[in-house]
Amino acid sequence: MAIRLGFIGTGGIAQGHMERLTGLEGVEAAGHFDVQADRAEASAAKWGGRAYPSVQAMVDEAKLDGAVICTPPFAHGEAVEGPVCEAGLPFLIEKPIAVDIATARQVEAWVKAKDLATVVAYKYRWDDHVMKAREMLADKTIGLVHGDFWGGLPGVAWWRVMAESGGQLVEQTTHIVDMARYLCGEIESVQALYALRALQDVENLDIPDVGTVNVTFASGALGNISNTCILEGWGRSSLRVMAKGFTLEIAWNRLTCASAAGTEEIEQTADGYLGEDVAFIEAIKGDRSLIHSDYSEGLKTLAVTLAANLSAQDDGRLVKISEVG
Repeated sequence: MAIRLGFIGTGGIAQGHMERLTGLEGVEAAGHFDVQADRAEASAAKWGGRAYPSVQAMVDEAKLDGAVICTPPFAHGEAVEGPVCEAGLPFLIEKPIAVDIATARQVEAWVKAKDLATVVAYKYRWDDHVMKAREMLADKTIGLVHGDFWGGLPGVAWWRVMAESGGQLVEQTTHIVDMARYLCGEIESVQALYALRALQDVENLDIPDVGTVNVTFASGALGNISNTCILEGWGRSSLRVMAKGFTLEIAWNRLTCASAAGTEEIEQTADGYLGEDVAFIEAIKGDRSLIHSDYSEGLKTLAVTLAANLSAQDDGRLVKISEVG
């Protein structure tokens, strides 16, 4: 029997999931829903299955085994995860899982009530060089952490609206925040400063275009994560971790480690995007051991980024993550 998947949101990121998932043995795209009906129709024509007029109709009619949720961050909650959870369907969801903590907490409650298998697409957790870094840090006392996500302005209109994307830290730099949690442990508090410096002339933009966040880990380690979307043609996404006599840096597909013994570079060989999709299919089959980030993990990362937004709104006040809820 084929594993039948329904796709909610059929834009660019969803197309990548469709290509990888339908390339796995015994997996098929059975349903497609998008608020742009023509896009859902085109997706169905390309990958198979049929387009549906609503999430509820797809859940009711398509005989699904799981759902892949790739809607923008603001489009979550009762109309999307509600029907999926009510039907008891495992789901893979793109990050961030929401733009507000109340929505995420409600969905988490539905997930727990149904004991659903969930995967949140924090792809770094399935990259083999990141997993190697986690092993290297397991016995070390971490002192300082530095992350960055520096790039240009994405072309989609909703990304530029704070109420719809949550801003760059919530929507994009969340990958670096999540990797910091994965490698270095839980974050207890943040202090953030944001500004709009270079993109004042961009129409319908109300997000800051530069930001910096100081973080305190539960272990006592300190860190800083910065982001900007003002660049053109180049950028950087990385995380550096420093311990006594040892440092490592993950930058794109390379892990670089340095100590008194010398420097070592390790190239990524396993694709995290494929890893998260494989983990989802195996979870549908009953094996959840490959899930490195479930819905509750995604909620913890969301809470850190929302706490940073709150701090920036409050002129850089120290905000404990527990304040967010």
